Amino acid sequence: MKLEWINHASFVIRSGDIRLITDPWIEGTAFNHGWKLVSSTAFRYQDFGDITHIWLSHEHPDHFSPPNLKRIPEELRRKITVLFHETKDKRVLKVCKAYGFEVQELHENEMTRLADDFRLVCGRQGLIDSWLAVFADGQTLLNMNDCIFSKRDDLVSIKKRVGRVDVSLLQFSYANWVGNPDDAASHRRHAERKRNEIKVHLQLFYPSYFIPCASFIYFSHAENFFMNKCANRIEDIYDFTSKELQVPTAVLYPGDSWEVGTPWDSSYSLRRYQEDLARALSLPPDTSAPVDLSRLKEAATAFIRKSNYKNNTLLLKALPPAVVRLSDLGIDVELSYRDGLKRVTGRQPDIVTSSDSLSYCLQFDWGGDTLAVNGRYQTLRGGNARAYFRIFRVAAHNSAGNSFDLAFLGHQVVQKVAEAFVS
Repeated sequence: MKLEWINHASFVIRSGDIRLITDPWIEGTAFNHGWKLVSSTAFRYQDFGDITHIWLSHEHPDHFSPPNLKRIPEELRRKITVLFHETKDKRVLKVCKAYGFEVQELHENEMTRLADDFRLVCGRQGLIDSWLAVFADGQTLLNMNDCIFSKRDDLVSIKKRVGRVDVSLLQFSYANWVGNPDDAASHRRHAERKRNEIKVHLQLFYPSYFIPCASFIYFSHAENFFMNKCANRIEDIYDFTSKELQVPTAVLYPGDSWEVGTPWDSSYSLRRYQEDLARALSLPPDTSAPVDLSRLKEAATAFIRKSNYKNNTLLLKALPPAVVRLSDLGIDVELSYRDGLKRVTGRQPDIVTSSDSLSYCLQFDWGGDTLAVNGRYQTLRGGNARAYFRIFRVAAHNSAGNSFDLAFLGHQVVQKVAEAFVS
């Protein structure tokens, strides 16, 4: 089994006639201009002529990038099969099929054979994430990607399913809001939590090799640039896993190729990443133009109309409103399923963000999740940021094929009771 490193969470697995690429984010920004790649990608769109399969782990734009997929030459798309886990709405596969790709749905925890000596198993975690185990050339690769399991038993179950692991890949730094700019203690706790997740994973699976992945980005907007300071650096993670945990660690740089199991010197890759990050952080961060209140109101009306069509309107109206302080417009607004968006004064804001971020949340089903990931917001004492994100969580569930209705609500209640009983 041979690996070619593309960038971030993307790499090519080569075995026999199979060349499978994971999560190809080649270029551009992600999460509403909140993330950029630390290093440039050596792999080019014409290089997809050598690819047989694309595996997409989940719908976040640093893993599923429609702008990048559309830039693959059309004649090459027709020869590539996109693999994606089973979903209710089949949306990702429909999009890829419309682009001209062949598509194949992966049933959860079921073995799929791509060739005589190339098999894989895809599992789910949370609302949208998934992991992938690849069995080829007598070796096993486990790509955990962004998956975070709060229960060790879930990891034990995966271990029983995949067996011995030759190489494991896992995200190595935080990928979400970590606190307000002045809360450095919270930033450090989030970074340390990620290190602990890596420790639990490696001490359970104890792979022959570990490859840090899915964190080769920096927070690139003026509103989240502060989060770069405490993010885990690849050189520190390398020392942590290879020296403290004593798990052989291979740090791969865009363009690197590695035969799994052979010795690997990470010093060159580490140096290049350090240089690239220092260069990126020396550049002025991105900014966004304000969106005026009239356009925000139009977007809110469309958002609520769409939500009413997909969900129980009475349950939607029962959700509490959220007061948003728009930092760039210098005003406060209230958002609710009952009254839409309106300007308010003398109210305690639940969250502070920019008009551009609010506009993005209203336009896209995953907008709320995007804001939570890119961290372009702040909280206020006395406010309730959860009220804001609860409004957009409905749209996130809709994007996964769920409707906010009595049946769904009942299922959630039963699930929480069952979890409380088991724990």
